[in-house]
Amino acid sequence: VELSIDPAKLPVWTLNGGARGGDGYRLQGVEFDGYLNLDGGPNNTVHVAWHVLPHRAADVAAGPKDVELAPDGTGSVKLKNKSDALDGRFDVFALTGQSGAIKKQQLPQPGDNYAIVDLKSVGTRLVDIGGGQFGVQFAIDTNRTRAHPNYPAEFDIYIDRDRDGVDDFVIYNLENGGFGATGQNVVRVLNLATNTGAAYFYTDADLNSGSAILTAPLAALGLTPGTTFDFSIYAFDNYFTGNLTDAIEGMTFTLDTPRFAPSADVGAVPAGSEVSVGVASVAGGDLKSPSQRGLLLMYRDAEGKSRKDAGKDEAQAILVTP
Repeated sequence: VELSIDPAKLPVWTLNGGARGGDGYRLQGVEFDGYLNLDGGPNNTVHVAWHVLPHRAADVAAGPKDVELAPDGTGSVKLKNKSDALDGRFDVFALTGQSGAIKKQQLPQPGDNYAIVDLKSVGTRLVDIGGGQFGVQFAIDTNRTRAHPNYPAEFDIYIDRDRDGVDDFVIYNLENGGFGATGQNVVRVLNLATNTGAAYFYTDADLNSGSAILTAPLAALGLTPGTTFDFSIYAFDNYFTGNLTDAIEGMTFTLDTPRFAPSADVGAVPAGSEVSVGVASVAGGDLKSPSQRGLLLMYRDAEGKSRKDAGKDEAQAILVTP
């Protein structure tokens, strides 16, 4: 039996793992089910229930994946959306760190009761959070997906705001209200000196995803757009063991002086079309943001990581050569 779905007829996906992470009723708008009836004659009929949760998806990818800047310090990245069913929304971050994939032999098998959160890429950018205030966003891409951003992954981003070798703050994600309380994933900032903190934003993450974006106010971190700071990211199994499973350490960045700047931080590639995103070197960025190696493109409404070319669907690291 083969079930075919026309994606153009599907509703727009409205689920996420942040503010709507616990809204089970929203499934009613995007799930489809029914019965397959088998008629074998009088008194010989059976039925089999079927149920699907299809996500109307875009299919955006950059090509080529590396950019060599011209002598004037400019270049571009071409994004193509192979989907005819949905515009492909994307976000652009400064790529500041990468980590190799953990070997398959080290990954858990069903019933092992531990999780491995395998970091792939991390990026950051400056954002306007309204009211004349600025914030910092960290984009995190991992190998393999999770059904929900609450578990089994916690990401801790340690901030050394004055670069004295001692971390001052940690930004991390957790379930709002405690384990099993709301289903919502939020971003908390903790002052390591006073052991006080607060949650300011919901985590920007989808269901069945390997990516997440964490946002924090600069004021809560004692930073300004011109502050050069150090940071490291650590991934934990927050469901089974609490163990640290991967890390990307020792990154340095200045939010208003990246090494390479995109022509747009957010955008969309129309269905079945392509667009170009410009990239240019920034004066002083090599000293202010030495960890940046390129751009990290985060693709929304992506197809996921189940295909053979898995890894480019939700996010793509673009290396830039000056």
